[in-house]
Amino acid sequence: MAALALSLLVCVVSIAALLWVKGQVERFLFRWRSVPLLHAVNVVIIAAIVAGMYYRLSGIDVYLRDLADINGFWYVFAGAMQLVFPLYLFSCWLINRRREREKKYTRSKDKKVLYINERYLARRHRSDYRRSKTS
Repeated sequence: MAALALSLLVCVVSIAALLWVKGQVERFLFRWRSVPLLHAVNVVIIAAIVAGMYYRLSGIDVYLRDLADINGFWYVFAGAMQLVFPLYLFSCWLINRRREREKKYTRSKDKKVLYINERYLARRHRSDYRRSKTS
């Protein structure tokens, strides 16, 4: 039971880390466009990490060269996918919701700025905001 609990903790940490990495990859390579393939890759990587961690913490030695021969590992991998997928979807939903809240402005379909977010303006004009030295 402890192996399952620790695997769940590793799952949550892996989801947070890989979603951050996914965001950075999209930012640098794809100019903030969402790439669905990166989501699929993240889920598979996280499931492999969780399944491997479960085997390691359970005291069952698994080596990379033996994975094709171990049928039980693929069952654990499928179970890890079922554990990871809902948590991953929930995490993506939370991040998208946060990103929408923190948007600076809203654009129309023809890419024109409709209005600037009031929360952004309020956050920008706080009393501790450092103004430029030229003004």
